[in-house]
Amino acid sequence: MYWRRRLTRLEAAISAALVAVFLAVFLERTLYYLELAERTVMVLTVNNVNSALNVRRAYGALKGQATDDSLRNPFGLARMSPANFLGEVDSPNLAALERGQWVFDRTRGELIYLPRLRRGLETADPDGAIRYRLELRGGEVSMLVPTSKYAWN
Repeated sequence: MYWRRRLTRLEAAISAALVAVFLAVFLERTLYYLELAERTVMVLTVNNVNSALNVRRAYGALKGQATDDSLRNPFGLARMSPANFLGEVDSPNLAALERGQWVFDRTRGELIYLPRLRRGLETADPDGAIRYRLELRGGEVSMLVPTSKYAWN
């Protein structure tokens, strides 16, 4: 019987090589999609904060209130907080913080995201962090904008 014979070393090596190639491609694609998912969640979080800040600004305009909250925590202003928000700190040591987390730097007034997967991330920050600052328009908080350019492909 043909299928009952033992594999030769060459057949076993070719089979192992094919399995290794398929596994490598699968793992690379998995990392790509995990990074894409992380980037999407980060962008959606920023968009949700911007939307909440716009609603807050519109509500304040209807009530005739205007405040300068430029150095306050954007999550606090938007009255929302993602599950991976570590809180407010003064001059954080980013190397000591867990990756995949948000943190607000009170001294610089920046919201910082520390990506877990960053193979496609190009940023000028030496820690590989993405930083946002509240932008003021007309004396009021308008939206989160990146403090430095980054590209996450």
